[in-house]
Amino acid sequence: MESLRVITVEEHFHHPEVSAQVRRLSGPIPVEPDEGFASFMQEEFMPERDSAEQLGGSRLAHMDKAGIDIQVVSHGAFSPNNLDRPEAVELCRRVNDRLAQQISEHPTRFRGFATVPLHDPAAAADELKRCVNELGFVGTLITGTCGGRFLDDERFDPILAASEDVDLPIYIHPGMPNDPTLSTYYAGNWPASVQFTFAAHAFGWHMEAGIHVLRLVLSGALDRHPNLKLLSGHWGEFAGGWLDRLDVTFELTKHLERKVSDYYRDHVWITPSGMYSQNQMRYMLAEVGADRIVHSEDFPYLVRDDVSDFLVQADLNDDQRHAIAHRNAEQLMRI
Repeated sequence: MESLRVITVEEHFHHPEVSAQVRRLSGPIPVEPDEGFASFMQEEFMPERDSAEQLGGSRLAHMDKAGIDIQVVSHGAFSPNNLDRPEAVELCRRVNDRLAQQISEHPTRFRGFATVPLHDPAAAADELKRCVNELGFVGTLITGTCGGRFLDDERFDPILAASEDVDLPIYIHPGMPNDPTLSTYYAGNWPASVQFTFAAHAFGWHMEAGIHVLRLVLSGALDRHPNLKLLSGHWGEFAGGWLDRLDVTFELTKHLERKVSDYYRDHVWITPSGMYSQNQMRYMLAEVGADRIVHSEDFPYLVRDDVSDFLVQADLNDDQRHAIAHRNAEQLMRI
């Protein structure tokens, strides 16, 4: 088989000073800590600093080893994107400028997703356009909700309109569920580390990210913004595997102009986010098709040596393999 060009699109970095300020302004994670929680968060969940904060060095070495030609990079944990305070506007700009500066040092290996301040939708729309038009970014990534509001809230329409204007996708990334959901659904007779894991990267925030996409369908946001393009990680955050059920149930409400699956397949591209299951690949290939799957690793939270090998070993024909590995990303993000 000819050499496989690989582009991955859910890859993250940290701006340490901005992240520290976001943590200070946001207050503690709403999980009641116990004796082992602090060490769990530090040792088990926080990535190695060089990989998280630098686009060169160990990150590039990993990319070369894993067969990744280009990473599309966005801010990871403790992003100012969903900080519900006016300081978010300036903090997002700092993140984007830092990311652009680092990309400029390795312009053939990296692209960027904008971090925009949901707290101020007009400023967010302006920042998205600045990042695309001046910094060369290829879309934006949204980390959960802001002030308990999802993007279907009409106050965020300027952001959706700006995304249409630049004709680039919004990556609907998971964010930590808010109280009372976090305490009602995910607390139980288990340690704080289990509650956090259950609410976050094991299950909870993936379910919420799928709900986020479905709210954009059910609210009519995709009718108001017919050219909006969305990315959804972790094989579609549950929603991508539930399309038949959604069609059958919502057909009875007579609420939508089209079937849920029609909206989904017209507006959403999905990525594996390092969940390299061939069973999930086969299922989602049947549900949405190879032209709607874009590759991703979720670096530095997941570090996989088989990023390219996963596609090489998959039961795909050459056209499907190249579509998922690079062509869909090239077309969707003009890379």
